[in-house]
Amino acid sequence: MALSDAGRKLFEAVTGAFTQIQSALTDLSLVATVDRLVISVDPDFAGLWLVPRLADLRAAIAGTCVEIIAETAEDWFSEPRATCAIHYATAGSTIENGEVLFRSTLFPVCCEAFHRLPPLRAPEDLRHHFLLHDRSVDEWTDFVRRGRITQINPRLGQVFSETAHCLEAAARGQGVAIGDDVLASVYLSEGRLVKPFGDSFLSKNAYYFMVPDRAARHPSVDVFRDWLRESIEQGLRKNTTNVI
Repeated sequence: MALSDAGRKLFEAVTGAFTQIQSALTDLSLVATVDRLVISVDPDFAGLWLVPRLADLRAAIAGTCVEIIAETAEDWFSEPRATCAIHYATAGSTIENGEVLFRSTLFPVCCEAFHRLPPLRAPEDLRHHFLLHDRSVDEWTDFVRRGRITQINPRLGQVFSETAHCLEAAARGQGVAIGDDVLASVYLSEGRLVKPFGDSFLSKNAYYFMVPDRAARHPSVDVFRDWLRESIEQGLRKNTTNVI
């Protein structure tokens, strides 16, 4: 069997059309390549602050695929794919390619029902309550020392290795924790935690935003940084007046 003259003409036309279609699809696939923002982030910041705001983040950087890698590591860029990182260190540290994102204000928090019985209206009333510690007893020790509260032993209580677990225990009425104006913001805004009184102090640590040299020109980094700062500032303004 062989193609007729008419068949050969049709074959040539169809072959050319398929070639053009394939070329067009290749061009479109290159144009439609999705931008990817890979964030190495402290697990507590990821779970308590970033994840609850993912819808807002998607709107801010539409068209960008966000990958969140929750990790605790001394080498903040141990993940070679990371575009940027959000981790904490001692305030005042010199961080290569890093800038301070925020420094928390710390204060006691508890669930509202727990706040009522026995009464918890002043720092001295903490002697009647169970203390919950985030990673160590240092923050409660600082709070007691600053307030010169002699009736409280800050070394007693329950110690948690994660901030999220400590705050969740407080929200469930297990005791009084040291919260802050950023990581505890969702709990405070939803009323799951309250500030029993206004005493507060500045954290010894700060969260830093870092961008490795290899990602300095990434198209979404600046947008993400600006969104972070604006969102954090909005939350700080909102949480300045919710003391019981």
